[in-house]
Amino acid sequence: MHISDKELIGPVHEVVPLRIAAESRIVREHLDRVLSGSAFRQSRRYAAVLRFMVERGLEGSEPHLKEREIGSEVFGRAPDYDTSTDHVVRSAAAEVRKRLAQYYQEDGVNDFLRIDLHRGSYVPQFRVVSEQEPLLRPTLEETCRLPDPVAASTPSRWRPRIWQIGLLASIALLLGVAATRLAHQTDSSINHFWNPVLASNKTVLLCAGTIGGGHQAGSPPSPDSRMTLNAFHVFDHETVHMDDAETLARLTGFMGSRGKPYQIASQSQATYADLQRGPVVLIGLMNNDWTERLVRDLRFSVVRNPPNIVTIRDRNNPAGNQWSVDYAAPYLNLTKDYAILDRLTDPKTGQVVITVAGLSVFGTLAAGRFATDPDQIKAIDAIAPSGWGQKSLELVLSVDVIRGVPGRPVIVASRFW
Repeated sequence: MHISDKELIGPVHEVVPLRIAAESRIVREHLDRVLSGSAFRQSRRYAAVLRFMVERGLEGSEPHLKEREIGSEVFGRAPDYDTSTDHVVRSAAAEVRKRLAQYYQEDGVNDFLRIDLHRGSYVPQFRVVSEQEPLLRPTLEETCRLPDPVAASTPSRWRPRIWQIGLLASIALLLGVAATRLAHQTDSSINHFWNPVLASNKTVLLCAGTIGGGHQAGSPPSPDSRMTLNAFHVFDHETVHMDDAETLARLTGFMGSRGKPYQIASQSQATYADLQRGPVVLIGLMNNDWTERLVRDLRFSVVRNPPNIVTIRDRNNPAGNQWSVDYAAPYLNLTKDYAILDRLTDPKTGQVVITVAGLSVFGTLAAGRFATDPDQIKAIDAIAPSGWGQKSLELVLSVDVIRGVPGRPVIVASRFW
């Protein structure tokens, strides 16, 4: 199974440099916690401003984020609008600073990471806080900045410095401590969700969608002895999108942390016999034929409206189309994605199946984070009946997406039985 940065449908997705992926992921997960706190939860306006600033800071491509750019990108102002008379960005930045301070004084008092927005600047800084070391400098934004393409082509031009290695080690240590503490505090919710899989004495199959999945009738083609190495490396039915690969990595890490044996297969590699052998986790919806087969007869299924609209349909409200994605739209313009998170016994195989499946890869990534994060998954408790850990369930998740980056999902529909 190979990993590519190709989109399932549409333009090529941006490639995230692997060297900065871990640091960026930590910051984005922390940002999701900040935006779900009481200081930002009720204000989409200020949440959008902060998310935009953080994403620009993580890109590290420009030392200064301009007021006019924020006004144009976030508030829809004309690119040449008069910032001297329209103070929308300055007012919003001041409110964001105030709300950040409120978050760290209330909900985030024990957080190990801080997002700072200094006066006179729209580029946030990120710092790690611990009891032993109140502040580690320089900022993550500086640590993550990549050299220019010319420098990148010369390996000797970039070397990690001692403080960079120390900073990343500190982040990893603190993140592990924080995750362990959080898991002890909210372990019941994540156990309730995953116990039918973890309690099985069978190996769990993690089945990832592929670029060539979800489009072919019948069995997908397989590599053969006549296929060249070039063709094999770009074979669509063995190629996994980067965001789906991250979701797969999260699930393998979760299984490993619980001592659960697992095996990995692409949707084209997995056979019906494989799905009959034990629990299965299906990753992806539009790019995974097995997921589409499973949800076809459930309350929440997927409908393709030619040529490019894809919708999660509620059988109780078949005329509704609010959970839709347009694959013909530029991917950076996507602001909403949706995902199906199911756990049930497949009537055809007799095995427990969990789906982690977005309408696009952004929804799949958000659903994967939700399913493996003890803090996020406890949201099920607020809407589920008692004893839901022993019931089958279907959830529809809605997730905000800003410039190709999914936020923290929310449950918009559910079924338990």
